[in-house]
Amino acid sequence: MGNSLTQWRAAIGSFCGNQLKFVVLRCTACSTDPDESGQTTTTLLVIITMLLVIGGIEMNPGPNQSKSEITQKMYDLGCKIKACDQETELKKQADLMCELGDEFIGSAETSPTWYEHYVWASALLNAAKCRLEKLESRPLKNIQDLLRRWSLLNTKFKYDKSYIEQKLQKIDAQFLKRLSKESTFSTSELTREYKDALEKIRNYSEETVNAIINNDMIVHPQTSEMKEQDIDNTIEHSKVFYNEITEKLLEFYRSIITNCMSVLGIQNCKYRFAIMALGSLSRKEVTAYSDIEWAILFDPMGQPVEQIKEELRILVYYVHLQVLNLGETILNNLDIPVLTDFNDRLPLNMTDVNFWDKVTTRGVSFDGTHPSASKTPIGRKSRKNPEKPPTLELIMTIDEMTKYQFTDAALKEGYRLGDVLMNSKLITGDETLWNAYNEQVHSILESPSKTPNVSIGAERGMKTLNDDLEKYAKNPLTGKSFRQDIHSKHNVYRLATISINILKLVHGCKSFAPLDVLEELFQTGILTQRAKKDLQMMVCIAANLRHLVYSKYKEQKELVSFLSSETENDPLDSKTVLPVRGYTAIIHFYTIFMPWSKFLISQKNKTKWKHKDKYMEESNEIRIMLYKDMYFSKRALWAYQDKLKKLKSTLVHGTIVNVEEIASLQTTIGILYNEALGMYDKALQILEDSYEMSKKIHSNNNHPNVAVSLNNIGSVYDNMGKHTLARKYFEDSLSMYRKIHGSAAHPDLARSLNNVGSVHRQLGEHTTAMEYLEDSLSMYRKIHGSDAHPNIAYLLQNIGSVYDITGEYTTAMKYLKEGLTMYKNIHGSDAHPEVARSLNNIASVHIKLGEYITGMKYSEDSLSMLRKIHGNDAHPHIAHLLHNMGELYHRMGECTTAMKYLKDGLTMYKNIHGSDAHPNVARSLNSIGSVYNSMGKYTMARKYYDDSLSMYRNIHGSDAHPDVATSLNNIGSVYNSMGEHTMARKYYEDSLSIYREIHGNDAHPDVARSLNNIGSVYNSMREYTTAMKYYKDNLSMLRKIHGSDAHPGVARSLNNIGSVYNSMGEHTMARKYYEDSLSIYREIHGNDAHPDVAKSLNNIGSVYDNMGEYTTAMKYYDDSLSMCRNIHGNDAHPDVARSLNNIGTMYGHLGEYITAMKYLKDGLLMYTKIHGSDAHPDVARSLNNVGLVHRQLHPMQTEPVGNIGCGANERRVRS
Repeated sequence: MGNSLTQWRAAIGSFCGNQLKFVVLRCTACSTDPDESGQTTTTLLVIITMLLVIGGIEMNPGPNQSKSEITQKMYDLGCKIKACDQETELKKQADLMCELGDEFIGSAETSPTWYEHYVWASALLNAAKCRLEKLESRPLKNIQDLLRRWSLLNTKFKYDKSYIEQKLQKIDAQFLKRLSKESTFSTSELTREYKDALEKIRNYSEETVNAIINNDMIVHPQTSEMKEQDIDNTIEHSKVFYNEITEKLLEFYRSIITNCMSVLGIQNCKYRFAIMALGSLSRKEVTAYSDIEWAILFDPMGQPVEQIKEELRILVYYVHLQVLNLGETILNNLDIPVLTDFNDRLPLNMTDVNFWDKVTTRGVSFDGTHPSASKTPIGRKSRKNPEKPPTLELIMTIDEMTKYQFTDAALKEGYRLGDVLMNSKLITGDETLWNAYNEQVHSILESPSKTPNVSIGAERGMKTLNDDLEKYAKNPLTGKSFRQDIHSKHNVYRLATISINILKLVHGCKSFAPLDVLEELFQTGILTQRAKKDLQMMVCIAANLRHLVYSKYKEQKELVSFLSSETENDPLDSKTVLPVRGYTAIIHFYTIFMPWSKFLISQKNKTKWKHKDKYMEESNEIRIMLYKDMYFSKRALWAYQDKLKKLKSTLVHGTIVNVEEIASLQTTIGILYNEALGMYDKALQILEDSYEMSKKIHSNNNHPNVAVSLNNIGSVYDNMGKHTLARKYFEDSLSMYRKIHGSAAHPDLARSLNNVGSVHRQLGEHTTAMEYLEDSLSMYRKIHGSDAHPNIAYLLQNIGSVYDITGEYTTAMKYLKEGLTMYKNIHGSDAHPEVARSLNNIASVHIKLGEYITGMKYSEDSLSMLRKIHGNDAHPHIAHLLHNMGELYHRMGECTTAMKYLKDGLTMYKNIHGSDAHPNVARSLNSIGSVYNSMGKYTMARKYYDDSLSMYRNIHGSDAHPDVATSLNNIGSVYNSMGEHTMARKYYEDSLSIYREIHGNDAHPDVARSLNNIGSVYNSMREYTTAMKYYKDNLSMLRKIHGSDAHPGVARSLNNIGSVYNSMGEHTMARKYYEDSLSIYREIHGNDAHPDVAKSLNNIGSVYDNMGEYTTAMKYYDDSLSMCRNIHGNDAHPDVARSLNNIGTMYGHLGEYITAMKYLKDGLLMYTKIHGSDAHPDVARSLNNVGLVHRQLHPMQTEPVGNIGCGANERRVRS
């Protein structure tokens, strides 16, 4: 016989049973080359080894192949795959996976574990295919995405899906060729059939579980209770669903396995075997996306055991290839040595690459190859524990497999192998053999253990319970768990279902599925019907959640959010956490799971269990706790009101205790209306009742309950924008606390100091506010020391906000970030209103510093968190965020987007406050007016400003108030923009008059701002001397306020004085003030790109322009443009458009009209992008400048393009 591998295989294949057959093997030397001769010798040794194994002479060495099989090229490819970004480099990674797959196809030719190399190759190729499909199906967000998609679909690549299909077909053919077999099926067609069958099962699963959730699991929107009939329907229909999906999946796997047996010729064997499902499939907990866990029993019936095992092993690997072709196996499940070396196969000079596959869709696959895992016939291939056997395959006889039910063997192997093998379901094969196995398993479990009067099953159940409770104690499910993104399997499903498996062991049940185990326990009298139903509902809610989650993700992914609300249009991507707030049955689950978990803890180490009559907690206590933690504010309100109603019904003549409890409950309800729901009128009514009740209880004496009532009423008035009234109540509360506690540091006093300080901040009395806030912070630190505490974090935020208002942004940022860090230390990753508030405050400072992208990120994070907390409900915090984001977009020059956010915020405020006059509504009206002002829509701007002023006057009456002054100022700004300077000056002066009434002769930023605005009117009217007087008064006041500190207000004032000198033709003085302004801005912002620095550069450029020093002017204009582009990127923004316009006019001065036209047209295009078809002064000026340059380029044309008849010289735009 020659050296052909086919001839060798034919010889090996001719062995049959115990029959002796002598085969003469003749080796023909193929080459005189020593390398090739060595390769032939290696091949011979491999084949002789296989002959000895199949002949039953030697034991199969198992799948551990030589480390020399891993080449440097394979390892380098593995490293390159790991290095690829799994978001942006999918094509590159797919190509590398194809290349590595080809390497393993080649290495399979000489490996003793050739079948494993084909599995690796197939897995890599299918993972590559998944990446290509994801690239083709990604949503197109911009033109670049569209171009990339077009390129992907229309460029001929070496490694495309067609290449992959050819290689998968080759793997199948070569696998069978090694066995002298062949298949008439096309791999791709067979895979399509399997995928279609699986898709039908998944559609059935999704439709059925949704029907159960929507039609049966009906939870009352207030009480969160379920009707008894709905509970019965849920259990009954869930049970039918679990049975049917189990049978459908068994049939699916049966079809794959029997097809493989047919191809391999495993039919009419002289031995018996049974292929059985394990894990979730055996317990009827399987989902349409679950792994397949299985094992093979056999009875040799006198045939050589190793020959049988080899034949069945080959079947398993061939089945694995079919499962891999479904494309749902993540690569780190496979122990491909150059990606994840679980089983220590790499040569000593190579380290584990530790690749984690984040892209491949995870669904139907073989369970992992981790050294501890043993849930497929392939089993584990190595050991970490030296006490274990070297390898473990689940291809066994009954006696071999049942030994793992004995305590010693089960403990030695670990990974709960005994529990895994305890439950099974026949897929195909000899049913008699399978029944015999089950009988032997239960016989062993019922037999006595080494512990007196305890069976092996009960002993293992108690050990399993102790292990599970130890793990659970490290991360228990609490109400606060639901504030985080939660793992539906580990956090909700696992203990709820595994604990029923423990009941099976403890009580010796024969049933496999949890619902059936509970039914058996009821039939045997161990559980009452009520307890059975409670636990069955717990199982159904947990299991149905898992079915729902997988069906939504379309793969095995577990993370869900019970805070985020479901939306129809938002697609799930790799970074999205599935929102399941509508799955309110989780509340019912929790009212059972909490008492059940406590019961399990109470049964640790007990041999006899005494079950409770029921497990669901029917009182409102657990629900109330969960409502608060999950921000189900309306449900919490109902529960508190129900509790209050019951309490009042028991009060006839009433004891002091009952009356105090009623007052306390009313306070809780009032706070809920005020803080969670934003329903201030109701809050005020209830809190005032509570206050009167507290006064009666304590006979008008000073008492903490009375003081806290005053504080709560003040808080409502503060939220209503009635800050003067709020201050009165806060001060009365503080006064009472001081009488109670004296000078001692006490949390009540510290809280009151904070509240008084906060209301002074709202009233614009910043110095007084800071005094109170710092006293409060000092007292809290005396109380809490250096510990992180919510009260300290809250104070840090409030102090930071004052510094923000006064323009001391660096100091503001320091306090705000310190507060946020403290909140995160306290709340971790939980969604919490104060964390959201902190994020918003930091966003505000970043925006004022011109760091718009960073500001936007903080704002979006804050809004996302608030939406998690409040869902789709209208809430003041969300409205406030929408308003702030609108103002951010306004600052960024994106007026259309700004308007959308501001109007959404206004709508929400109106939903909350109705037709009542409220500062939040007035503020929204004012901000919308500001956007219309920027858009040049002055009539609309004035309307919104007038409405805002009217509402502020409704709120504050004839009182001098900063809000009224601000409104007057803004109306003045519209008149100024319209060129109606006399009207503008009147409103500005009225505004100044109110500010002076509020602040007297004190230097105050609001007074300074008014002086500046009046100066701007005189500047527009070209009354430069008067303008200069107001600007210098403004500068003098700001320097009194800020001293020698670098402050944006001072820089802005210097800039304005410079602009007057520039208009007066005193360019040297103008440049001095502009440069002083720039110097301060640079001291504030350092080397950072900032709009204020860019504007200063632009203005200095305009001075040099006026002085005729065009080269220097050009340098400053270019620097300004560069910085604006650094800030705004490719976005259209007025500052960028202004710079383009100014550079264009400069080239016009230099006579470079073609270049001038390019810049001017770019500026015009950007202005039209910003303002659309609206008439706007910026567009008019830009058109005029284009027209003037066009006239220079085309002097004979009588109607130059772009000249709209402005009849003015070129217009440079100063900032």
